[in-house]
Amino acid sequence: MAFIDLYSFRARIALVLILTLVAATGVLFLLNQWAEKTIVDKVEDQRAEFAKAINVAQRSLTSKEYVREFLKEEKIQDDNASYIKRVLVAGDDGTILDSSNQDDIDKPFNSLGFGSFEQAIDLLNVMSQKNLPYKVYTFPIETQARSNTTNPPAKQYTYIIIIFSDDLTEQLKHTSFGRLLGTGGVLVVSLIASLFLIFGFIKPLAELVKAARRVAEGDFEINLPVRRQDELGQLIKVFNEMVKGLRERRELELRLHRAEQSAIVGRLASGIAHEIKNPLNYISLTIDYLRSKFAPTEESAREKFVDKMDGIKDEIKRLDHLTRNFLSYGRPLHLNPKPINLRELIEGILTLTTEQAEQQSIKMALDKTTDLPVIEADLERLKSCFSNLILNAQQAMPNGGELSINFQPYNKGVEVFVTDTGTGIEPENLEKIFEPYFSTKETGTGLGLALVKRIVEGHGGRLQVESVVNKGTTFRVWLPLQPTEVLEGANAYGNDKLESSPAI
Repeated sequence: MAFIDLYSFRARIALVLILTLVAATGVLFLLNQWAEKTIVDKVEDQRAEFAKAINVAQRSLTSKEYVREFLKEEKIQDDNASYIKRVLVAGDDGTILDSSNQDDIDKPFNSLGFGSFEQAIDLLNVMSQKNLPYKVYTFPIETQARSNTTNPPAKQYTYIIIIFSDDLTEQLKHTSFGRLLGTGGVLVVSLIASLFLIFGFIKPLAELVKAARRVAEGDFEINLPVRRQDELGQLIKVFNEMVKGLRERRELELRLHRAEQSAIVGRLASGIAHEIKNPLNYISLTIDYLRSKFAPTEESAREKFVDKMDGIKDEIKRLDHLTRNFLSYGRPLHLNPKPINLRELIEGILTLTTEQAEQQSIKMALDKTTDLPVIEADLERLKSCFSNLILNAQQAMPNGGELSINFQPYNKGVEVFVTDTGTGIEPENLEKIFEPYFSTKETGTGLGLALVKRIVEGHGGRLQVESVVNKGTTFRVWLPLQPTEVLEGANAYGNDKLESSPAI
């Protein structure tokens, strides 16, 4: 027999039905027991009072005492009797000879409000009293009237008439209503429990429908909480897995699209840069020749000539740096990993940028207390990576500020925080800053952060950024202890988000 999951919706509905059946059966059994006991007790009480009433009426026939006096002795009076309404002794003509109520004596039976005397002495009339609130029971007793010498004594009848309350019928109605009420209560409770289960099932289903509509509209970031262990909970879990697969597929498509674009543009840029590099070298050598060969002899003219030549040389150097970046981005990333102390590497970069920081009134702070493991990485690549980040941070603080570098061992690697108090990055630009050739600077090439991202991911690491406009920016660089293969759609922080996210 297959194992039944008690957390399933089917099991819960079956459990409710079983409990309803058991509860209804139990309630009906108890109510029937109660009704049976009540009816038996009432029948016993009625029989006892009925016997006493007959005994009292018979005793009154052979005694000078009245019925009411005997009833007092038996403690069965009209004001406290449960079932006896009247105990009457009537003659042949229907005149009341004795009664439990003194006011009935010498009155005709027909005036008492219990029907006619003829109906009362009709022994077959009991069955016709079904709809009356009382029952009339008549017991004829044969007596002999006084006779003269000429005629034999005539037969006479004295009638003992007992008016009995029909409380048993009311009791049957009461017990029937109690059984109906108990059964209805059990059904109402089971109906409420069933509705509770159904609504508890429908509400998450409605949320699932809304989530499916959002996915159909292109929102793959939704993730429904799984709070159930039944079929619906399994459906939500499968839905989340499906959305996760769609999200990873979309991110993979975006990565492939960006990689394809980068490859095309990179090859084009590398070709152009390669063609530009040789003329730049020739121009640079020509400038050096002109400066040394044709410099004016007059001091003031010579200084102006040299300044012009130096300006041209600076622009040539800038163009050379630009072409080198193009070539670097377009070429495959080949790593030469060696043991590296990240703190010493970054400290060396800060030393080279100290003069620029002092000119801009920037305070620089390096975390020197956190214990860091030695990592294996490409020294030159990481120098280029952190040089770009530190240079960007200084450029974001033209009016001064604070630049801090902090470390944290994390997830079998080291996390580096590069934080500045500069102008920050607009939220709409956070998703674009790692794209090639995107830059918010007038003279920027848009390759700096793209190269940083490529270098970090080439080591199997991850790069994230958090920024608040006019408050500052933090770049988080996570590097593994050893270069690893980059995992598509996952990062060191244990999520599937893009590399940039706004700070909260």
